[in-house]
Amino acid sequence: MLLHIKIENKFERERKKFTKNNPQNAKSLKKTLALFRKNPKHPSLNLEKLGGSSIWTIRIDRGNRIFFLWIDKTTALFIDIGEHDKYRKY
Repeated sequence: MLLHIKIENKFERERKKFTKNNPQNAKSLKKTLALFRKNPKHPSLNLEKLGGSSIWTIRIDRGNRIFFLWIDKTTALFIDIGEHDKYRKY
């Protein structure tokens, strides 16, 4: 069973900034998305729920995360992407 991913406009804007002129970020993001679709609980994704919130994060690399919500058991809504410290906004 493959996971479905929905994208908010904010995520798309931030994704463009994240990958613009940075092929390494683009490559890491592509790899992370493929792995998340196949197995959202894969240990390298470091799936984590933010305390006191319904927002979850997955690791792209050491310093960057994808922020998302679960819509249901097979659908995630990506809401933001960027540095780990963005979690403070949520």
